[in-house]
Amino acid sequence: MSKQTKNSARQAGGSAQLAMICGLLLAAASGALADDHADARFRGTGRADPIRIENVRRSDGPVGGQSSITFDLAWDHSWRAAWKESADRHGGTGTLSVENWDAAWVFVKFRKPGADGYSQATLSTDREDHRVPVGAALDVGPTDDGKRGLGVFVYRAAAGSGANDWKGVTLRWLHGADGVDDPGAVDLRVLAVEMVYVPKGAFWAGDGATTEMAAQFSAGKTAAPFRIESEDAIALGGESKKNLGNRDTLGMFQAEDFTGGLTQTLPAQFPKGYAAVYCMRYEITEGQYVAFLNAVNFAEQGRLTGVGANAAAGSPIAEGKRNRIKIAVPGIPSPGAQEVSRRDTVVRTVAGKPATPAVYETDTPYVACGAKRGINGGAYAAWAGLRPMTELEYEKACRGPLKPVPDEYAWGTAGIAGTNNPNPPYDGYALRNPGKPDEHVVWEGENGPDATRGNAAWNGSVTRDRDSYAVNAINGPLRVGIFATPDSGRVAAGASYWGIMELSGNLWEQAVTVGNHIGRRFAGAHGDGTVAQPEGWNGLKVRGGGCLGRGDRKRELRTSDRMSNAGGSAIGFRCVRTAPGAKSE
Repeated sequence: MSKQTKNSARQAGGSAQLAMICGLLLAAASGALADDHADARFRGTGRADPIRIENVRRSDGPVGGQSSITFDLAWDHSWRAAWKESADRHGGTGTLSVENWDAAWVFVKFRKPGADGYSQATLSTDREDHRVPVGAALDVGPTDDGKRGLGVFVYRAAAGSGANDWKGVTLRWLHGADGVDDPGAVDLRVLAVEMVYVPKGAFWAGDGATTEMAAQFSAGKTAAPFRIESEDAIALGGESKKNLGNRDTLGMFQAEDFTGGLTQTLPAQFPKGYAAVYCMRYEITEGQYVAFLNAVNFAEQGRLTGVGANAAAGSPIAEGKRNRIKIAVPGIPSPGAQEVSRRDTVVRTVAGKPATPAVYETDTPYVACGAKRGINGGAYAAWAGLRPMTELEYEKACRGPLKPVPDEYAWGTAGIAGTNNPNPPYDGYALRNPGKPDEHVVWEGENGPDATRGNAAWNGSVTRDRDSYAVNAINGPLRVGIFATPDSGRVAAGASYWGIMELSGNLWEQAVTVGNHIGRRFAGAHGDGTVAQPEGWNGLKVRGGGCLGRGDRKRELRTSDRMSNAGGSAIGFRCVRTAPGAKSE
């Protein structure tokens, strides 16, 4: 090797070393030291990516009354990552180690021959009774009393990102416990929802904003944010900085029962966000809601939609420009009990045939489901063995452990794409391939997304003419995960700290409030696989803003905004589930 070549090699090596050192210094300066997969949580495929369940088959289990349900499980964008946050970023002490991943919440429904609707399959609560392929991990999600398995979480066993394609996932179904004598005769449906793991840890509630008030959480009567450091009971109201305040409800539409001069107690049982939880990555879609409607019985279909299940084919179940759920095949009501003979005054009757539920369909299955009575999120959550989030869990789902930024949105900055300009030239999204798996938007005009202005569907970005609702406006929610692409970062994806999508915008999020006694009764109860909703679930308020409304509504999309004023057409739902073992930590 010549002297010149050696010098060139040394220079190249020195440059590489310098680049590596600079990279480490920049990472250290940012406070976030991550593995190679941490940024994957802000990305996606650029198209709809529902979890796919294929090749479902049942076989007899090892003992009587048990069956094995085997299937293939796949979706195209997944991750598991670990990283560190410095104290100056999270506001606590020392360097914080963080890890999170996405997971499939998998549950099983069955229908006996001739039955009116599907029932929840009881799974074994013993982890060792279930099997997953190499590369996958599994945790069982039991009923709250621990006696039945409602579903399982399946996720990456080690750090990585990309597609999952797991063949031969096998669950143990205790069909005898479900009163099924002939399991081979039942119709089985295996369903899955993509969830994101939000780990145990402290976080901040409230953003410290002092410009536009909306009853943000605070430390007592100050404007400073409040740090949640346990699941212990919390004093609400009063002057002490150790109490959770609400700015005396300034800027709020609904009054709350605690203020700077009036205290209440938030019980220890109320989920405060400190414990680990799984949160749906996306709002419930029309496709998911259709699967739900097609599994419940005839009477429940009518009650949940407000439209009789025996209405004519093509009958829509909701109003709203982008809500396309309708009846494909009308249901048939039960004729009820029938008289078969009469002897003097004694009437003998026999039970009538069960009703036949309707079949529903939508041609926009990937769009977030809202629009009037088009979605009863609480019923869906109960049916899926999940629950609503609380508004404290909502804030942690948005900002993670980081110190708040005043007026921030779910993506961690105070900037948002779009304006409230009611006059031309308009700016906003133009929709491409509506309703298709690759539905996407392109920005037209000024004030578009950039390094600090996050992408979100709100009236300043999906309504081109904010006063007259011009013909070329979208005027409705978008495909879930629409901003997540193979190279998107957190701001561009409109993602939360954990990689949860559209917590700001698209549809309002429903969360259990701390502001009245109804919400505070909520103890984190999960649904049991039926549509029955446990106590406290009706203490809901809305957070995160939606895609419709007149006037400048972008403030409502802020992480800490508690204004709570929304119409039904822009309200959706997102479910959570307390992580296995979290209550015993």
